Amino acid sequence: MTNLTNLGFLKGAIMETIVSTYNANEQPNAAPMGIKTEDMKHIVIQPYTSSMTYANLQSKRCAVINVTSNPELYYRTAFKEANPGGRTPLEWFEKVETVDAPGLRMADAFVEVSVLDIKSLGAERAEVSCDVQLIKTSSFLPKVYCRATFATIESIIHATRVKLFLAGDRQKQEQARRLIELIEHYNAIVNRIAPNSRYSAIMADLTQRINSWKDES
Repeated sequence: MTNLTNLGFLKGAIMETIVSTYNANEQPNAAPMGIKTEDMKHIVIQPYTSSMTYANLQSKRCAVINVTSNPELYYRTAFKEANPGGRTPLEWFEKVETVDAPGLRMADAFVEVSVLDIKSLGAERAEVSCDVQLIKTSSFLPKVYCRATFATIESIIHATRVKLFLAGDRQKQEQARRLIELIEHYNAIVNRIAPNSRYSAIMADLTQRINSWKDES
């Protein structure tokens, strides 16, 4: 039987995934999110309280943790405006077996979870403890490792914080500056390792977005 260990989870380590939920109007929502487990039976999510994911976890009390290494899935769920019509395509989602939440069809595995407890971590974050209901994996061929995959995903994760930090106080703006420097470093790697690829296209679009956020701030 597949378990979190089989999927590569480590106790206490933050693992990057995409969390999908249903909005109040039953439209699917997905967003990249770091999660962790302490006992390989429960999952802890720490969303921003201003996020749609947090609102949906409160109302629906369940979610799907999508396990994937596909940078395009991270990018188009992090930045909805990068999709036609400004939202993640509905055909990317499918119903799952045990909870009232959607899964991403292109994910390598689903971890279906129900919410056990929600507690505040301050003004900006909350801690949502979840019980694992079912783990479902797809059959796929192993893929060779490309550094551009890692660099692109890291850049997307950092960029989700940059816009927020640029609008904050001086300390937050300094954090944004450091993240932008990291993204620029990763952009150089991507353009050297995988020029004229889907990775370099994502990085070019991400760089353009960051420049527009800097101009706005």
